[in-house]
Amino acid sequence: MNRNGQEFLARIVAAKKAEVARRKQAVPLAALKDRLAQAPPVRSLRQRLQQPGFHFLCEVKKASPSRGVIQPDFDPLARALAYQQGGADGISVLTDGPFFQGSLAHLQQVRRAVDLPVLRKDFIIDPYQLYESRAAGADVVLLIARILSPGQLQELADLTARLGMEALVEVHQEEELAALPEGPHLMVGVNNRNLRTFTVSLETSLRLAPLLPAGLPAISESGIREPEQCRRLYRAGFCGALIGEWLMRSPDPAAALQRLKMGVSRAYAD
Repeated sequence: MNRNGQEFLARIVAAKKAEVARRKQAVPLAALKDRLAQAPPVRSLRQRLQQPGFHFLCEVKKASPSRGVIQPDFDPLARALAYQQGGADGISVLTDGPFFQGSLAHLQQVRRAVDLPVLRKDFIIDPYQLYESRAAGADVVLLIARILSPGQLQELADLTARLGMEALVEVHQEEELAALPEGPHLMVGVNNRNLRTFTVSLETSLRLAPLLPAGLPAISESGIREPEQCRRLYRAGFCGALIGEWLMRSPDPAAALQRLKMGVSRAYAD
């Protein structure tokens, strides 16, 4: 265990608790609930992942704690539209402000412009954030097992379903699989990035693949940019991948995604 990484993750969660407390003061839960009726109908990411083939959830983010600012002239809308043009199956939008320079406004902007399911990627630790997500138009939310107790994870997964959304439950190691909730609205994402050390290894996904529940759509997250990686993941049972920094750094993300998809298609034929 990397002590510095563990302390950093704890700092992120502490900052998120303070942020949520401020948001509750600014917009009470009752006001959020009143907005739910105006939220757009949910688009299913899970249904897309269950279709034949290997699928791509493409990420919109300006910065990250491990890499700093990725794109100084950040335009979330243009990037999301490029992903859609390139054949993405869904868009992931970073909404954390302090560490990723994201915002819910980015998600709302993207959701109004694309025809794809949109995932809110944030450090969700409180039911309030789920109401906030649905009111903003999110179709899917990320629930990170590492920062939640089994009870919290189950509570948040259940509320996600009641609000009509889907959840991508993120895991990184074997013991987190025991806490995976169940339900037809769930998917699992294996993060190849260790949240405590920030190192990335595709072997994390390949190691956990045989342990994942049957019938639960699974994607691999972080460090994926080559068709051969996607082929290995597909053979291991994954139905897709979340791709972020590599596409964010591409000067032509639509073309980059199309090339990756073509390479994966050729791999199927080999």
